[in-house]
Amino acid sequence: MKVRDIFNRVHFISAILASTFLAFQLIIISVNVILRFGFNSGISWMEEISKDVLMTAFTFLSMAIGVKLDLHINVNLFPKKTPQWITTALLKLKHLILVAVGFVLAYYGTLLIFGIKARIASIPILPAYLQFIMMPLAGVLIVFDSIMNLFGLETDHQYLDRKFMSAGEKR
Repeated sequence: MKVRDIFNRVHFISAILASTFLAFQLIIISVNVILRFGFNSGISWMEEISKDVLMTAFTFLSMAIGVKLDLHINVNLFPKKTPQWITTALLKLKHLILVAVGFVLAYYGTLLIFGIKARIASIPILPAYLQFIMMPLAGVLIVFDSIMNLFGLETDHQYLDRKFMSAGEKR
């Protein structure tokens, strides 16, 4: 099995996790709003888990998927008639910057996970590092995809589309 195939599968699992986290966040927020405005009550831990754990996990995983699919924000400062060598150099610079961003996420995310000894305030049995648990994974995925793009290696950008679009097909 190729390294690319392994990373494609990890991306697929991270996309499922991101979707699951977003769905749980939607459910938690909806339930809390119904309880708060319908019954004058609410569950204190729902908001903290929603915004501190699920939102950050969803954000970091989605960021890695966005880099893989080249969906992040791009700015085109130069006209389309710019010489090819300038366009190529700027594209390589973009991928180098993304490698650096991915490395920072992986390195400092790992330091955060091992450095935080506190607990989540509203649910003391949960460690506070859960807020950053997806940060190193996103960093590793960003580094991999950026290095592959930097050297012009195939990363199979359509892998996620094929997996998700063929989910209901009979085999």
